[in-house]
Amino acid sequence: MTTEDKLWIGGGIALAVGGGIYYFVQKSKDKLALQEAELEYAPEETQPSGNSTVPIKAPPLATAPIIPVKTVTEQPVREADSFRYSVGQEVMATGFNGTKTYDARKMADGNYTSEGIRKATFKKGDRIGRIIWVGRKPDGTFRYVAQRNGAFLNDIYWIPDHSVIKPVGKILPTVPAVSTASDIDKSKLLKKGSKGMEVRTLQKLLKIKADGDFGRNTENALFTQKGVKQIRLKDWR
Repeated sequence: MTTEDKLWIGGGIALAVGGGIYYFVQKSKDKLALQEAELEYAPEETQPSGNSTVPIKAPPLATAPIIPVKTVTEQPVREADSFRYSVGQEVMATGFNGTKTYDARKMADGNYTSEGIRKATFKKGDRIGRIIWVGRKPDGTFRYVAQRNGAFLNDIYWIPDHSVIKPVGKILPTVPAVSTASDIDKSKLLKKGSKGMEVRTLQKLLKIKADGDFGRNTENALFTQKGVKQIRLKDWR
């Protein structure tokens, strides 16, 4: 082996050793730089700081659960009817979802009552029948009993609301819901079968149910208090 060959071999070994040392030194520097970068961007809780205390984030305040509040829609107050349909008027259903009718029962004094038992629902536009009785509620609104033209003798329907019916056929004059004293005929003879505001006034004087229909109860009350079965309001003493 010549001296030149030895120099080449020695130089290669030195170059290899130097490259290895440089590789390990550079790798250590890169690792240290990476750790510093991680510490720089880490949250405050994870950064070591000698004797300084590590700040602790306060937990968020607990809030009460949100409970939805159910709003109750108040039903509109219905005003007293300004009129009532007359007995004999034929009516038809006008309710948006149909006109609901109920079973009607005739009482001893000629009036009708209902226990709220559903009888039939008429579609909008269907003819129900003719009104055979009119009653007034304490709030000044009217309810009706209509008899359907058919083969059934007791085919009658209780209608609790005048706004779900309307007249058809021959339109009979409506009766004002509120009458003044000047509208009352005090000379009219009132007896069993009479109807109207005069009868209602008499019933108020007798202190019985004032429905405007002179029936058995009115006759009995009049006979008990005055000894007569018929009377004119002008003769009331």
